[in-house]
Amino acid sequence: MEPRPLLTITFHKSSGYRPLAWWSARRRTGGTMQGGHMPIGHGVIPHDLAHLATEASLGIEDGFWGLLARGATFRHGTDRRPTRTGRALISTNRAGLHAAEQLGNLHHGLWVHGHPTPVAATFDRLAEAWRGIPDGGTMTVTWPLATTRPVVATTPAQRASTTIVPAALSCQP
Repeated sequence: MEPRPLLTITFHKSSGYRPLAWWSARRRTGGTMQGGHMPIGHGVIPHDLAHLATEASLGIEDGFWGLLARGATFRHGTDRRPTRTGRALISTNRAGLHAAEQLGNLHHGLWVHGHPTPVAATFDRLAEAWRGIPDGGTMTVTWPLATTRPVVATTPAQRASTTIVPAALSCQP
């Protein structure tokens, strides 16, 4: 039996003049929260979804999603009021959180510009699913994403055989 995910995150798609997304999440413990509106990163997938893919694929547990799952409360980006214990979790893991943000931006940028990254297969799968969601639709993923350990591929054949597969992915119109 698979363990229950620490977070179930639903990304909501809002198209228009400037495509946007927002997310809502439920912790395994039952707490819920909502993220703010964000741009669709480089026109492909939402910024926070790109970071979720990067953090999961690279095994980063002290990034935004790992800390959120463990009870962190951020001053910006969610509708949760900061708590002492939630802020302490961020303070203790600030260096890892900062590194995860940089890595998410780096890997997403590499992928968007066609450069190799061990997160490419996950980005590809999420982008394909996201493109198929109509305006007002949703895509639900879990944290952590179940992944095979990423292999840093050095040849096109190795890159093509690297698979990082989200455990749970559902789309609703």
